[in-house]
Amino acid sequence: MADNENTTKVESANPEGTPEEESSEDLLSLESLDSILEKEDPEFAKSLSSIGPDDPSNPIAIEESDLEYRLEHEIKYWQRQEGWRQKLVKVLPFIPRVTYYARLQHMALRLTWRKSKEQTVHFLKNLGPSLKHWLSDQIGNFKTWLGELGTTFKGFSILQKLGVLVLVAATGVGGVVLYKIATNKLIPHKEELFLPTLEDWADKKEFFEADQVEPFYDSTRVSQNIFSTSKIFANIRRSSQSGSNPMAALEFFVEGTDADVVVEIKDREPEVKDLFLRVVEDMNYDQLSSVEGKQMLCERLRKEINKILTKGKVRRIFYKTAVIKP
Repeated sequence: MADNENTTKVESANPEGTPEEESSEDLLSLESLDSILEKEDPEFAKSLSSIGPDDPSNPIAIEESDLEYRLEHEIKYWQRQEGWRQKLVKVLPFIPRVTYYARLQHMALRLTWRKSKEQTVHFLKNLGPSLKHWLSDQIGNFKTWLGELGTTFKGFSILQKLGVLVLVAATGVGGVVLYKIATNKLIPHKEELFLPTLEDWADKKEFFEADQVEPFYDSTRVSQNIFSTSKIFANIRRSSQSGSNPMAALEFFVEGTDADVVVEIKDREPEVKDLFLRVVEDMNYDQLSSVEGKQMLCERLRKEINKILTKGKVRRIFYKTAVIKP
């Protein structure tokens, strides 16, 4: 007790301890520690000596928990069954093993499901704070990066600053140009320059309004293929309003589809003139004296002359002069 009191007094006198005492304590070995324990408290040292490794000849039996479900429990469960289940076990004795492993799998699945459910609930509950914390970190990092970038930019010379600004502007313009090229907005292609296939045009139908088109033959930019016939004199048939010898003196303009028609009519003028005489002689005075009759004569002349032409067609025939004698 006196030693203990002295030790306490020394410790209280010098509570912090000196470096010399700390170094002496570090040099103490295990043997000196055992000797000190035997000297100070022999009973405690004796109890420590009794503690040692387990005796291999007398192993300690660790009882399994009663809560653990084992194969023996499943076998006993099936042995207690009655009716068709008892008969099934007799016929198929491996049924308890199958159901036992099925129960284990079912329990494992339930545990996995509960674990996943709890993790999902925990994730959803902490999604808002986690996202807010992540956004705040990203914003802070971005602000730090901007600050460092501004500090670096301030340290540049005027020429270097101008170079950086030109580089940024060129990068922006280049990005816009590349985007427009990728989306066909820089140089729009309304239609292909070449037609690789007619499949797209096979079933395509286009209609033009009548007021949006220009007549081909009546256009002022197309030469008019018109030929003037010589005057013909013919005796026409009598009618109730004519005299005994009605006559007609007629002269026509003939319009062809092309110049070859005019050339052919000019070359075959006697034949064409005779054809006109035969058609006019078949008309009577009442017909030629009316507007409808004159139009009918022009239509008949057009049909008859188209029958003998070899090149092109006659489009229309007009009156140049028309004198009808009753």
